[in-house]
Amino acid sequence: MALHTGPNIAFGQTGHNETPGPLASLPAQTEPGPLASLPAQTEPGPLASLPAPPTTVAVIESIATGAPENIYSQADAADRVAALFDDPAQQARIPRVYAKTRINTRHLALDPLDPEFLSYSRRPATIRERMNHFFELAVPLALDVARRAISGVAEPATDIGLVVFVTSTGFIAPGVDVAVIKQLGLAPTVNRVVVNFMGCAAGINGIRTATDYVRANPDRKALVICLELSSVNAAFGDNVVDVITHSLFGDGCGAVVVGASEVGHPLPAGRVVIRSTFSHLLDDAEDGIVLGVNDNGITCELAEALPQYIVDGVAPAIDAELGAQGMTRDDVELWAIHPGGPAIIESSARSLGISAERAAPSWDVLAEYGNMLSVSLIFVLEQMAAQRDSGTGPVSTGVAFSFAPGVTLEGMLFDIIRG
Repeated sequence: MALHTGPNIAFGQTGHNETPGPLASLPAQTEPGPLASLPAQTEPGPLASLPAPPTTVAVIESIATGAPENIYSQADAADRVAALFDDPAQQARIPRVYAKTRINTRHLALDPLDPEFLSYSRRPATIRERMNHFFELAVPLALDVARRAISGVAEPATDIGLVVFVTSTGFIAPGVDVAVIKQLGLAPTVNRVVVNFMGCAAGINGIRTATDYVRANPDRKALVICLELSSVNAAFGDNVVDVITHSLFGDGCGAVVVGASEVGHPLPAGRVVIRSTFSHLLDDAEDGIVLGVNDNGITCELAEALPQYIVDGVAPAIDAELGAQGMTRDDVELWAIHPGGPAIIESSARSLGISAERAAPSWDVLAEYGNMLSVSLIFVLEQMAAQRDSGTGPVSTGVAFSFAPGVTLEGMLFDIIRG
């Protein structure tokens, strides 16, 4: 399979930079702090359960992205889908549905409208074949993106201690993670975590897992690979819901290398400091995003009420996290909103009281790639990190967030070091 690759960004591989990093505002204390007045304990007491103050932070050191080389015009796809229906009303409606997505192109590993695949997708009980297709198509894409992500790691076999593989569009074990570890020559003792079926927000879950690992093991790095091939699960019947679903989703892969840095240590331009990650389960929104499996593949259903769930739920969740960090929305320069579709971006912006155009990178990714589920936010972060001279100061603070079944908001508070 030919691959379309994005420019991998390796930030300051020499590790030297004279510009103070974002954590320069959190210097190591040289004078006694508030805990200095507490007596030293010779026996375990109530403070034994308190965590040690943070001495390290997790940092995204490099980002790489890629997508299948096959590019499909959204307008052309609309015409082809409309031709599947005999009803003139549906034939007229479908191009309007596709136009409202604000998607121009999508990259797909398989053409779901190819006559041969279309016939195959209408057969019953194809899920095993689809999962085999997923594995065959996913491995070369994951390898390409992962290789570029780790290109700045001196000794991957010894430096990388954890591989996190994220997907909601394919399930097979041993799977893509095992193939990547072996073909990259990583150590057989490398830790593995697979994040499945957490939808569009799963990339944040993967980064959270990597963050916890490198803070506990600051001499090691973690590789997070997000890969989604929605086209493998495409199925067209006479249901217009299938049409709407197909109009949104694209295929792609994103990978990040996460390492640890000491608090107060200057960082090279372009690195992404993970200040915190957070999760919030919205009230009474279980029907908002529903992932399922049938005998023809993996399914995704989005409720009509999902935009309202987002309007009601985003601001309280993010305000709570910002408040815990002593911040407000006014302190946030960058909004990395999951590019799941116009309604997702616009509802999120409405909840936050910001212009939808504040999420320009999200719109850019949506227009060129469609909704790539867990992969999409990696593409958005890559764009933001590449704009090293933008921003109002040496650090740009941002919030990234997406949505999982639940509905759950998964988010990350971050700083990007500017040049």
